[in-house]
Amino acid sequence: MKKTSHTLMTIAECLCVKAFRAMMGVCGVFLKNSQKKLSLMALSIKLMCLTGLIAIVGCSHESQDSPEPVVPQTPGTAIVFSASQSEEEQVTRTGTSLHNNGVTRFETWGYKNMEYDVMTDGYPSNGLQTVIPGYIVDWRDNSAATTTTNSSGWDYILTTYPAQTIKYWDWGARAYRFFGATGGLSGTERDYTSYKAYEITMTADASSAEAMAATPYISTLWFSTGNRQYYPTREFGRPVQLEFLKPFARVRFIYKYVYPREGLVLEEQEFKPTTDYTEVEEDKVKIALKGTVTVSYPLTGTATKETYSTTIDGDKSKRLEKFTVDYDPEDDSKDYSGTGTDNGWYTVFPNRSQGNYMLSVKINSSRRTCTVPAAYMQWQPGYSYTYVFKVNEEGGVEIDLVQSAFTPWTELEASGKVYNW
Repeated sequence: MKKTSHTLMTIAECLCVKAFRAMMGVCGVFLKNSQKKLSLMALSIKLMCLTGLIAIVGCSHESQDSPEPVVPQTPGTAIVFSASQSEEEQVTRTGTSLHNNGVTRFETWGYKNMEYDVMTDGYPSNGLQTVIPGYIVDWRDNSAATTTTNSSGWDYILTTYPAQTIKYWDWGARAYRFFGATGGLSGTERDYTSYKAYEITMTADASSAEAMAATPYISTLWFSTGNRQYYPTREFGRPVQLEFLKPFARVRFIYKYVYPREGLVLEEQEFKPTTDYTEVEEDKVKIALKGTVTVSYPLTGTATKETYSTTIDGDKSKRLEKFTVDYDPEDDSKDYSGTGTDNGWYTVFPNRSQGNYMLSVKINSSRRTCTVPAAYMQWQPGYSYTYVFKVNEEGGVEIDLVQSAFTPWTELEASGKVYNW
């Protein structure tokens, strides 16, 4: 190393002297009587060159022996969760928290799409990455905003599950997907021809209050590209609010009067599948209350919402023969206790393959009937359906319209999808 350093300094001296002489020649400086000054100036230039070279050689030697220190990266924004329940007043999709109903734990899954195909408006499978592989999320009273992963009281960094680590938003992702379930449910990834999905299968039982309470909640799919214009409440970096629901459908029927209802007496009403009027008792279809539900969450492809498939339980004792209690929006004094309804709402198993239904009612002792086509009897999980029957001036009855909403409403004219005849 010493020999190398000596050689480098000698070369530097020569270069410095040559540079100085050239400079003096170009400038045309006449210093015949100033030899001492020349010597001092040349020596000063040599010393400056040598000092710079020694500094360079020293830095080069240090970089070979000691690696540069690693500068720690600033932590990103942690992914956090909140959980709401879809129930009354949730037409606007704002719900009460699960913990208000005594649910203090759910499991969640999260994925991100790193690629997007503009030709198909889809997300390729080879750009899919798992973010959260079924983490347990617990509710903690009075704990909101106390940790990095707790913004609302729900936290997934738990001492009992040390393998669950903090997850951060990836600003380079093209889309994120989250979903969850309660009751210890889990599922599996499935590969289809044009997309990949995660599927959860569960039992849904509305045959009793105890069975309904024991039925787990499942969430809708939280999907976002992070674009504020299209997903204003789902920007990357904001808390992920999962909407939970029990996979039931709710049904009610009401009467709408064309003329004042004074003097009209409605009796012996029943609203049920038309096949029950023609088939023998053991073959009657009846109204399903129990079965299995499979929810499929798309992970790739073009779909951005969950889909459901249902199978009715074979036990016919878990079925309802007919709806017999109407909801009366004009009578606040009507008592629904003991009717098997929730203020006129029947909770049933979601069934999308039913036949026609018939309403039969006596109006002033005269039997009237009305048929509702099968197309309007397709019940989706998490939806509510109101069947409005119009009583006309001749005392007859006809179907007027059907209102449906993602969640129940309490007002007759609430916004929602409406089927008109």
